[in-house]
Amino acid sequence: MSRNCDKPGVAGFTLMEVLVVLATLGMILWMVGQLLFPMRAAAERQRLQVEARQTARSATDYLGYVVRGATDMNETAIPRNPAAILPYLWRGVTTGMGNFPACPGDGSCVQLSYNNVDQAGTGFASEGSDIITLTSARVTFPVRLNGASAWPNPFNDSSTQYWAFNVACSGTPDDTANFQMFKTLTQDPANPTQSLPLLIVDQGSGAWLTYRITNYRDGNNATTCTVLNPACIVGGVNVPCVEVNADPENANNLNPPGGVQVLANIPNLIVGSQFTALRVCNGWLEQKNGTFDPAADNNCPALAAGTVEFPDYVVKAGWSPLLPNVEDFQIAYVFNNGDTWNRPGGTLSAGQGCTDGVPSFNAAPATINQYDVRSVLGLRITIAARSSTPVQGGGKMAFRQPAAEDHDPTTAPNDTYYRYQASVITLLRNRTSGI
Repeated sequence: MSRNCDKPGVAGFTLMEVLVVLATLGMILWMVGQLLFPMRAAAERQRLQVEARQTARSATDYLGYVVRGATDMNETAIPRNPAAILPYLWRGVTTGMGNFPACPGDGSCVQLSYNNVDQAGTGFASEGSDIITLTSARVTFPVRLNGASAWPNPFNDSSTQYWAFNVACSGTPDDTANFQMFKTLTQDPANPTQSLPLLIVDQGSGAWLTYRITNYRDGNNATTCTVLNPACIVGGVNVPCVEVNADPENANNLNPPGGVQVLANIPNLIVGSQFTALRVCNGWLEQKNGTFDPAADNNCPALAAGTVEFPDYVVKAGWSPLLPNVEDFQIAYVFNNGDTWNRPGGTLSAGQGCTDGVPSFNAAPATINQYDVRSVLGLRITIAARSSTPVQGGGKMAFRQPAAEDHDPTTAPNDTYYRYQASVITLLRNRTSGI
């Protein structure tokens, strides 16, 4: 027998076997890559699509809530909130005791709501978007306070009024907690010695004014639950009261154009509500707790030509950011005759007795204009939102910002952002049964 037959076999792989294994592994990696990278790109596109959709839906949900809050203070037995939507107010002091001047037209009119803003010319909001000012609820159940004294005439900042406020007086009465609750619902956080602008309504006629407390008279409000106030009479009965100084005729106040300066009956004061302004500024939906002020809120300058990405948020006095990546905010007004303006192809104008593309507003006309703000039954709110970044790597056609209501941004550049548009219709409950 040959000795060669006793040698052990040689271990390992031949060169050909190694090459086959490497080729197979390469094919597997190539196939995985072909699946992985398209799936990753598809997942990123899905994220961008969902991002735009969620932004638009979140914005319409919130705005619908705020608009509904403009009527949460209403009761069917008394005049409904007359200041739910505010296209104009009038600022100043008139001679005599006649009505305030009508708006628009008078030099002291202040426009509070806008249609299709000219951003370059005004700096009020993003180009072509809308602005709205309304009175919304900031607590679940705003309180109507019974006035306990006649309307002082003339008014000045030392005029005293009494309000029957007893929110913390049931069960175990707590004078301190009751007075503090009154302050919590009315105080201006920026100046705690005075109140925010409040709404005061004549229960008999529905006439109204804005109202600002100028002094809380702390030393006179130690017994707002437990001691009857001889100067505080409601329904012919002495009751405990909160005592304040206020000056509704102050030149800094905004009041209803065409409205009365003096309320004829003992009025109601609405606490737990606030004036609210809404707009879009350079990609951000913003809210202001107060009325829009053209003199102070021209702080939304147009972006430089060629700017594609929205900038980081810029802090502005009085404004709070709500949501990013919002391109457009449009308001269409639904009137009680069934008409809807400002809709595609139809903007409020002189033919409807309106100016500036917003409903007219005269608090005391002989006949209410069909397109007056008090004829508005609801709002259709439209939001156009986009993804935070454009699609990279091709595969998506370029489109511009879409048209919304009566705003068609035909000069907007094409890009590869994903966009989503959402609308919501919100009825104003204070208008569905008349006013």
